[in-house]
Amino acid sequence: MSKRKFVDQGTSAIIDDYINDLCANQDFLCTNRKLCSENTPLYGTLDNINKICKSIKIANTCTNDVDICVVSANNLLTSSQKTVSTTFLNIIVPIPGAFDKNGNKKYLRLPPLSGSKIPGSDDVCSSCACFERFAEAPGQSGDDSKYTAPGQNECVFNANFEYYYYPLDIENITNALNEQNDIYLGGSKIDPSNIIFANNNEDLEVGNLYDILIDREIPANTAFSFIVNTLWKNNIDKETQLKLHIKDKKDSELLEIKKLKFSQDVISFYVIFIAFIIMILFNLK
Repeated sequence: MSKRKFVDQGTSAIIDDYINDLCANQDFLCTNRKLCSENTPLYGTLDNINKICKSIKIANTCTNDVDICVVSANNLLTSSQKTVSTTFLNIIVPIPGAFDKNGNKKYLRLPPLSGSKIPGSDDVCSSCACFERFAEAPGQSGDDSKYTAPGQNECVFNANFEYYYYPLDIENITNALNEQNDIYLGGSKIDPSNIIFANNNEDLEVGNLYDILIDREIPANTAFSFIVNTLWKNNIDKETQLKLHIKDKKDSELLEIKKLKFSQDVISFYVIFIAFIIMILFNLK
């Protein structure tokens, strides 16, 4: 009596494809990790699938999260509310000792500040970065003040120097009016032409900021004092950076002067030499 033999490679291939398709679904893969690890080579061992599912869980954390971080600052422009919270914060800082010809103060406008998600972290949904530009997380200090606690979405502009929230909308409105009312903050009239702009983080590097202030006719001593005694008071690193920048700037200027003098000396030498040759030739005649 003979036994019938079956060859069923077609069904095997179909089952393999079916398992592969099932495990390609993230929910199925992470719910049936052992099954997928034993029946499809696509995702490797069970340990590897566990790692994949952990990454998937982190990636899906923000699925329904609202990606908004705001910054809060004191409002001295109107009496309607004490603070303003916005994703776009326009701050101007008086420059001590800097005035125009009419006695109006001059100001530095910091780069527009907004909160943003913490970079390079698994906790991408529940905290905001309050880094740079003098904002910090409420109730925190030191390195902890760079980021808000999970679940918080508001940084606080809490600089230890005089500053004012001056919305660009207000500036644009007043510029469009034929007879505009003067705007006063802290008892001083705000003249938009007296606002010096730092447009980005690069402009806030002490050397670049110093050059910007000098280019806008702020005296060197005033610019130096504003940076090291107002914006970054008692910050030795910032003061050292600025002193090195000023030294390098002076050294470069001296080098240019020496190059110019050398060029002038060479030209003078050739002029005298050519005149001497002409005199000799003239006498030979």
